Amino acid sequence: MNETNNENKDILFPLESMEQKAMLRKKAGLSALRVFLLCALLAGAFLLGFGTRPEVMSQWVEEGREWVQVGIKEIKPIANRMYGKTVAIVDEVHSSTAKPILHSNAAVKKEPGRKIKHWKAPMTPGFISDRPGKSPMGMALVPVYEDEAAGGVSINPTMVQNIGVKTDVVKKRSLSRKIKTIGRLTSDERLIHHIHTKYGGWIEKMYVDFTGQEINKNDVLLEIYSPELVTTQEELILAMKYEESLKDSVFPEIRLGAKRLVDSTLKRLQLFDVPEHQIGALVKNRKVSKTMHIHSPVKGFVVKKNALHGMHVQPGMNLYMIADLSNIWVIADIYEYEVPWVKLGQEAEMNLSYFPGKKFKGKVTFIDPILDSKSRTLKVRMEFPNLEGELKPEMYANVTFKSEVAREEMTIPEEAVIYAGDKTTTIVQNSSGTFDSRELTLGVKTQGYVQVLKGLKEGEKVVTSSAFLIDSESRLKEAINKLEEKKVEIKIPAKISENMELILKEKQGGL
Repeated sequence: MNETNNENKDILFPLESMEQKAMLRKKAGLSALRVFLLCALLAGAFLLGFGTRPEVMSQWVEEGREWVQVGIKEIKPIANRMYGKTVAIVDEVHSSTAKPILHSNAAVKKEPGRKIKHWKAPMTPGFISDRPGKSPMGMALVPVYEDEAAGGVSINPTMVQNIGVKTDVVKKRSLSRKIKTIGRLTSDERLIHHIHTKYGGWIEKMYVDFTGQEINKNDVLLEIYSPELVTTQEELILAMKYEESLKDSVFPEIRLGAKRLVDSTLKRLQLFDVPEHQIGALVKNRKVSKTMHIHSPVKGFVVKKNALHGMHVQPGMNLYMIADLSNIWVIADIYEYEVPWVKLGQEAEMNLSYFPGKKFKGKVTFIDPILDSKSRTLKVRMEFPNLEGELKPEMYANVTFKSEVAREEMTIPEEAVIYAGDKTTTIVQNSSGTFDSRELTLGVKTQGYVQVLKGLKEGEKVVTSSAFLIDSESRLKEAINKLEEKKVEIKIPAKISENMELILKEKQGGL
């Protein structure tokens, strides 16, 4: 019966073995121990980190313990996964807003012959130190030399190549400016001759009867009948006969009077522009000619004709207009801002689509003193020789003015100039390889170059490509430097700073 009861108990209420109970107790004890150790570790870290004072830190540094500063007045043990390995001791804080400056005696490569001004963090703006070491980000501090210009930027040569930095040398150049415009060919007004008479009459015969006809010098244009000229011819014949009748007179005064009468009549015919050959024929033949010839005084083309056969002519009436095209005018318009670059006597070059590849040389002979109020342009007149008659009035041509603006002046490419508000700057590459921003005073701009009046020296190198990127970095650094000049550094006792080292090694767990 007892055995049966024991078997039933085992079936209804199974019990754990002694080994299982011992295992459970052991696990519970380990868990409690872990919780206790974790609390103790946190309490110790708190006491060490927030309750420690700077005077105690000296001993920790001498013992080789690693610490990092995370606040102005608080010092915490270093945390491997958060801050890296940096040693820093604070002795005195002069400003509640000043950021701590970490110092170290770590070895850093220096350039011989150059004096270091201070050390800076490459990736932490405003972080400077008077000793080499590591930045709060664990990067080596970079030296700043006293001979470096303010705002200078140092760029890795590989990066310079990657961003496409190009430079050009500052040197003296002769600057010239080219102005291109369209010109219209026209006749030289000084070589346009108007044919008219000084007496009245009627046109009896015309030899030139259409516009555009080419004529030579002394060609007969027309014949005109003038009663006044007929009367004058008759007077001349009578005067000559009278002079001959007094040839043997004993009174010289009478002979002289007859001669003067002949001379005055001849003079009157000459003043009427009667051709010399007709006057000679009249004197020789002593026969009155009904009509008188009108001759062309020049070689050219008839550009206007008013004469008609049988027309009554009044003194001063314009019968023909003849243009001598041996010299051609070209009228061109230039814009208001181009006026200073065009001068009297300046050379001009012209080419026409009618003569591809051929260039004509001329010069500026007149500049209109009045600007066109509508087009805001000024008319410029040029003269071109046209001995072969290739140039025709009313043709259109491409005209180029070339003027020398400055001779042997300091210049840089336009791409090197950076316009920032009312300032103009450029990026200069120093002999040390660094870049700095330089303010300029500029002169004229032409043909892709700018005259530099102040700010650069001959032989310096200026950046012509990617200058904006370097300028932005330079401005950022300049602003940072101004902030750094106003910072109050945190002083560190010499004894402590001599023993401080930046230790970069991974550790498992805390301190």
